[in-house]
Amino acid sequence: MKLLATVFSTLFHPLLMPTYGIAIALFTSYMRIFGDRLLGLLIIGVLLTTCILPALGIFILYKTGYISDFRLHKRTERTVPYIINFVCYIACYLYLYRFGIPNWILSFVAGAIISLIISLFINRYWKISAHMVAAGSMVTLVFLMSFYKLMLSPYIFPLQAGSILLAGVIGSSRILLKRHTLGQVGAGFVLGIACCGTLFFLFI
Repeated sequence: MKLLATVFSTLFHPLLMPTYGIAIALFTSYMRIFGDRLLGLLIIGVLLTTCILPALGIFILYKTGYISDFRLHKRTERTVPYIINFVCYIACYLYLYRFGIPNWILSFVAGAIISLIISLFINRYWKISAHMVAAGSMVTLVFLMSFYKLMLSPYIFPLQAGSILLAGVIGSSRILLKRHTLGQVGAGFVLGIACCGTLFFLFI
C-alpha cells in the first residue's frame, strides 16, 4: 500500500498539478478549436514554468545543502522553495497572458499563486498539505467549468467523478505515508478550493 501511495504522491505532485489543470481547461473546453499544436505549445510552457524550473531550483538547493530533503518533508525548509515556485508561477501567468488565454483559465494560475502565498505564511507555524491544495484547486476547476458550461459535455461526469476520487486517493496517500495528518490534508483541500473559487469569480 505504501508503494502505491508513493506512486500517487509522485504522479500527482503539486509541481505537476498545474500542468494537468491547464491541460484539462484547454483540451476539454471550446479552446480545442485552436488545435493540438498551439495547445501543446501552451502545455509545454506551463510544464516548464510550474514544474521543470521549480524542480531544478529545489534540486540546486538540495545539492548545495540548503535543504536536507528533495521532497521537502521538513516544514522549516519549505520557505525558499515556495518562493521559487511563486516566481515561476508568475512567469507562467505572464506566459499565458501573452497568448491571450481567457480570464477563467488565468484565474486557475492566479489561484495557485494566492494559495502559495497563504501556504507560505501558514507553513511558518504549521505544515499544510501542498498536495491537497493542488487537489482542491483541480476539483474546483472541474466543477466550475462544468457549472458555467465551459467544459464539453462528454467530459463532465468522468472528470467530476475522477477529480473527487483522485483527491481522496491523494489525501489518503499523504496520510498513509505519514507526511500529513488528517487536519493538514483537509486544510490544504479547503485552501485550494477557496483560492481557486475566489479567483475564478474575481476574474470572470
